[in-house]
Amino acid sequence: MSSKKPEMKLPKISIVTPSYNQAAFIERTIQSVLNQNYPNLEYIIIDGGSTDGSVEIIRKYSDKLAYWVSEKDKGQTHAINKGFHRATGEIVAWLNSDDLYCPNALETVAKTFMANKKVDLVFGNTFLVDKDDAVLRDICNVPFWWPALIVTGVTLPQPSTFWKRSLFEKYGFLDENMCCEMDYEFFARIGQQIKARHIPIKLSCFRLHHKQKTETLLDIRATEIAAIRKRYMKKSFGICPPFLFKLTFLIHKTFWHLIRGEFRYIVRGFFRRSEMAIGKDRPILPMD
Repeated sequence: MSSKKPEMKLPKISIVTPSYNQAAFIERTIQSVLNQNYPNLEYIIIDGGSTDGSVEIIRKYSDKLAYWVSEKDKGQTHAINKGFHRATGEIVAWLNSDDLYCPNALETVAKTFMANKKVDLVFGNTFLVDKDDAVLRDICNVPFWWPALIVTGVTLPQPSTFWKRSLFEKYGFLDENMCCEMDYEFFARIGQQIKARHIPIKLSCFRLHHKQKTETLLDIRATEIAAIRKRYMKKSFGICPPFLFKLTFLIHKTFWHLIRGEFRYIVRGFFRRSEMAIGKDRPILPMD
């Protein structure tokens, strides 16, 4: 008689991809999700009525999708919410149509949730890649601290972040008034109440290219970030000056990078910030 224990069924994961005129990248995004070979996947694509060939690419994979649609919507945040309203998975996330998942990302996330039943949100590390998928550098995160999120920006890397769908029932969906910083606002809204778990593994690739909103809507991003900080700042800090939290978070990050042996990452970050200060480098991303 075999004593081998039966394997536990992996939880259903729902992935939503919003898309609009991303024919140059969307097939690689779709393949990065489907090539996970995750046995309990619900993949939903919400296209905003693309006219660049994206729909033909999506249609090629329609038999592997739980749902897809191409129709005019009210923007990216509305599209993501449309997908989340259809999602039935225990775990959810969204992957933009120019980003990628790393191999085995979904199974790694699922097993982390299974091993930590009280955890509400799991996030990992991220590669930055160019338009041809070449790795530019990596972003190594540290354990989540809500006040640091408020004062420094998105310390949770959106494409590498997954959470329980039940959080929508408690805290609502994405704020559709946000054009660019819907992830920052959502994480700020839920962050004080949740239990988050960081896993020091690369889960996704965030693509840098000249047409992405991170680059083209800098003024809108700045306005939204300021509004979010104003909304949550007093609740986060009380009478304590924000600069003290920035200093504490710097110590917090350095501590975790040191105990994980990420010495080269610390040195690279120091020189990158030095170059940025004298105008030789691109601005540091909020999640960095």
